[in-house]
Amino acid sequence: MNPCTCYHSVPGADKIRPWQEQISSEQMESIRKNFPSVKPMKETSLEVKTDAFSAGAPKPAPGEIAVLHHVTPFYTGYAGIDNAITDALRGKSQELKDNVYQIIWNDLLPHNVHGLEEEDRLALIGLGVEKAGYLAENFLDDKSKAGFMEAMCSIARIATKGKRVGTCEMDYGVKHAVCIDGNGYVHEGSMEETLFAMERESPKDYETYKKMWKSSKNNGTDAVLFALEWSLKNLSLIAENREALQKRKDEQYEKLQSVKLDSTFAGADTSSKEKFLASIRERLKAASGLQVDFFLERIARMTDAPEGYLYGRTLRLVGRV
Repeated sequence: MNPCTCYHSVPGADKIRPWQEQISSEQMESIRKNFPSVKPMKETSLEVKTDAFSAGAPKPAPGEIAVLHHVTPFYTGYAGIDNAITDALRGKSQELKDNVYQIIWNDLLPHNVHGLEEEDRLALIGLGVEKAGYLAENFLDDKSKAGFMEAMCSIARIATKGKRVGTCEMDYGVKHAVCIDGNGYVHEGSMEETLFAMERESPKDYETYKKMWKSSKNNGTDAVLFALEWSLKNLSLIAENREALQKRKDEQYEKLQSVKLDSTFAGADTSSKEKFLASIRERLKAASGLQVDFFLERIARMTDAPEGYLYGRTLRLVGRV
């Protein structure tokens, strides 16, 4: 393993851990025994509405407010990929949406891969694809499965081509500024058309744009304004280059589909949650060179989620006095 270059290498960073990991089992047992004897700060209980909880979610103690954590959707910025996932999840449960985006954030496109060799990272992507396959098999209809899995595999291929920044952080080349409409659909916008035409028809202006973007001290605003001004003066050139841009995008997508995915966990049994987790464990046993403990911990997270999902929704309790 190469030396760590991310925040984990900062002196004292290892101290930033959940408090549960910093106390012994004896101390935890003492807390459990003594907790009921502590007098509450407020005797009168607050009313908690029961309709705020999904099925299977634990009910908070009186005087506490529960907040169900939703996973933030992940968008690559490529409409054909993102919108296929949006279509497949439309009208589905929040639990399913959370599970899908958990996979994208944590397995396919994690920003920080501290402690993982490249072989582990690629296997983790393959595991994410199998998780997506399990969700598709058990929670999506036949019309949605194919488009959903094609999109998830495309994201996995983008992830496979990702490059490390230093040792621990990843650059996947996805778009960070994404235009989303009120229905959750991604629109790729006109900037890509402008820059494509500028690069082909006016290389000097394109070099000026890149320099402005690189040296800008206001998040690229100067460069964006430069590109917008150029586009207003060259609308005809942009229109003339649209067909060539679409051809290039089609070629890039075709090339992306040729990227091979890791097969460590391929072919897992998705017929039921129990069989799925068991088959994942069997494939892990047969794998060589992987950090087994890391993957066992990932599998353990999926065992207790309710209603057959792979991840449970996070319930955060907030005390009131």
